[in-house]
Amino acid sequence: MSRPRSQSLPAINTPHRYPPYQYQRLSSPRHIRIIQLLGYDPILSRVFISIVEHDLSTLSKRFTALSYTWGSAIETFEETHHSAIIGPDKARLSKNPCDIELVLVPPEALETFKRSDDASLDPRGSMVDLYTTPVTTITVTGNLSNFFRTYMTETWPRRHAQSHACWGPTISLEESTNFWIDAVCIDQNNDEEIAAQIPIMGEIYSSAGRVLAWLGADEARFSVFRWWHDTVYPRMRHVLHRAGEKGILSLRASSCFDTELWADVFGLVPPVELGVTNWLDAWTEYWAFYRTRRYFHRVWICQEIVLADCLQTYCGSGELSWGDMVGFTTLLGTIHWVDAIGTQCRVNLPLEWTPSIRGFGIGDLFEVQQQQNSKIWQSTGWVRQWFAIISAVRRRGCFKPEDRVYATVGILQQLLPPNTPLPIPIDTTHTPEQLFTFTAAAILKNWPELSIFAFLEHNASRAFSSLPTWVPDLSIDDFPWPLGPFDTYFGAGIATSAPLKELSVNDCFQARATAPIPSFRHIDPIKGQFALRGSKLDTIKQKYPCTHVYDMKLAELAIEVLANLPVHYAHDLVQEEETGATRGQCRVEALIHTMTCAGMGFSSSRGSMEKTSQLFPSFRSWLLMSLSQAWSGIHPVDRLHPAHTARDDVELQKRRAKMMETMTNVGMSSKFMPCMKEIEEMASMIIAADRGEGQWPRLLEQPLEFSDQIRRVMTDRCLFTTENGWLGICLDTALEGDEVWILEGGAVPYVLKKSGSEVEVNIEMAGGETRTSKAEGRRFGGETYVHGVMNGELLGKARTGAVQWEEVVLI
Repeated sequence: MSRPRSQSLPAINTPHRYPPYQYQRLSSPRHIRIIQLLGYDPILSRVFISIVEHDLSTLSKRFTALSYTWGSAIETFEETHHSAIIGPDKARLSKNPCDIELVLVPPEALETFKRSDDASLDPRGSMVDLYTTPVTTITVTGNLSNFFRTYMTETWPRRHAQSHACWGPTISLEESTNFWIDAVCIDQNNDEEIAAQIPIMGEIYSSAGRVLAWLGADEARFSVFRWWHDTVYPRMRHVLHRAGEKGILSLRASSCFDTELWADVFGLVPPVELGVTNWLDAWTEYWAFYRTRRYFHRVWICQEIVLADCLQTYCGSGELSWGDMVGFTTLLGTIHWVDAIGTQCRVNLPLEWTPSIRGFGIGDLFEVQQQQNSKIWQSTGWVRQWFAIISAVRRRGCFKPEDRVYATVGILQQLLPPNTPLPIPIDTTHTPEQLFTFTAAAILKNWPELSIFAFLEHNASRAFSSLPTWVPDLSIDDFPWPLGPFDTYFGAGIATSAPLKELSVNDCFQARATAPIPSFRHIDPIKGQFALRGSKLDTIKQKYPCTHVYDMKLAELAIEVLANLPVHYAHDLVQEEETGATRGQCRVEALIHTMTCAGMGFSSSRGSMEKTSQLFPSFRSWLLMSLSQAWSGIHPVDRLHPAHTARDDVELQKRRAKMMETMTNVGMSSKFMPCMKEIEEMASMIIAADRGEGQWPRLLEQPLEFSDQIRRVMTDRCLFTTENGWLGICLDTALEGDEVWILEGGAVPYVLKKSGSEVEVNIEMAGGETRTSKAEGRRFGGETYVHGVMNGELLGKARTGAVQWEEVVLI
């Protein structure tokens, strides 16, 4: 019996309400759900789909994986303040008219015999039975809803299946209609299923025929952004190809906002037809496109982009070339324009726009992509590569802190040897503290060095204060410049067959990567305990704190340290060329080494008098500049303010008296330090210039090699001396009385703080036995530089038995 014609199609004005879709248990952890797009009803905002379960190993290159951001595609501050350059677009900022409803049509609906007037929704031409089969729905919102509304146009699926010579290979009809989308294909209310799907997400994106990166339906700034890539980038490449290295050096010395440069060298003017009248505004629109697109600051896109064989990027209905985007960013980095662009654009935009990821949010992804394609981890080790990826995504946003680890699991699986289980448990019931501790434990168990300690934060800045002190809080990106990362040249506690400074750079890193894991290293991630071997070097006796690396007080503290040191630093012996005798290094040389960490560069001559003497002139000029400002009572930033503190007050006179006394106690020759006469003369020039009676000393305007070195090293750190006369730098959170230790596998010494409490440690012995011992737990206090032990000098003594290792427990 045929049904009445009035029932052939649902009435448009009275849509039928279907029940919600009920997810069924997947057949195995290797199975995934695939969406097949069948059709779109724009009037009812309905997309008709089917969901079919597949074994992932049978799906190679037969579907599209969507890469997008949940929620809004645009940063929320965009809704309240749009760039004044182009002006607000009220229609663009309006909310979606309604969310998309996915109507799930079961497979049997495509196989049922149907009359010719039934809904023909399947792109293959099949009829669909929406009446006698169990139809259900899933509602999608925000950015994903906009994707379906934009993607499924009248020309779908033919437009997406055609050849794109500029962007990549031809996309098949199957790839343009079959999708994997996490929010729909994974039951988001099933923690067990989520935990099972996380380990295979990397394989899903690498198995996809294409990865479609969706930046959102909002096309604000898109025309200006594409103009940069379609017009400016090709012109710059052409000019630099002809000019070569000279052209690059010339651009490095030029301003990216110089109108004459663009006109004379590249023959370009700002795109007035797009509403931009000058180059600063053009760069601001370019920078703001990256800044306002949440996609570029999202944690999950790292593995989705890195593992994609074919990547297509869409913004609204327009397509972008990922190759051009990373190529242009790389070019801007090569000519040193990235930082200048960011600095000026931050000035040109409101404060809420200013935070951003360096390289516009794609530079670090491109670096990871290159390392992944070159399989660099095969020589450096999977641990180092994995933590580099974690460090890259650590700066990105996510809904859950755990995602900063889970979003790297797909890449991690490709780094591990075949059939190797994941080194961390995937359990969505774990807290961030538990997951971060398991991650740190996995790295420390599988890498001989303690390089992860270089990325630990100040305790005060941690979001999770209950974390063990030796575990990085991966939810924040606020740690001092590392002294002992994976590629450091230091080796204070690293055992190798030859001293690191005697090896080439590549041989040094290879020796580290192949070094055995120390036999005594026991980690209990449940209790948050890390037991290892160490040797106490000394106890901090005096700190020399400074609020800021550019503060004049740092120079005053430097001469105070010199006054308190013996003339010859006894812990770093040098050999005299004439007599062959050894003596302690000059205290000025020791101080320069310490404040710059020997230049922060790998060199076999590091530590030599020749290397240190290169910084003598710059160190002397830095002292003269800083001490003269201190004597005058005028700081460079004071020049921006009309009113100054009185320079002849009691406090300034006390400061001058103390400086005079310290300089007298140092008593060094002018070869290393300026004399008081020079300081007073320059101070007089500064005071006169401040009054408008002369020019500012040129030295204040010149970049200094020494100050550039300490900018990285001394930020958040301070000088210290120990009870036995060691000189070093430590975090400003260290306290007098804290201990300095050499730890086995540590590239640098570390500050450890006594906890005052005893902990019980279970240590697995050879043969499977367990030994229980009690020891005082110590809290980690940060990296240090201690002059005279950074090359493994103390470790060498340990081999002779002069220094003994002992058990240390970090909590």
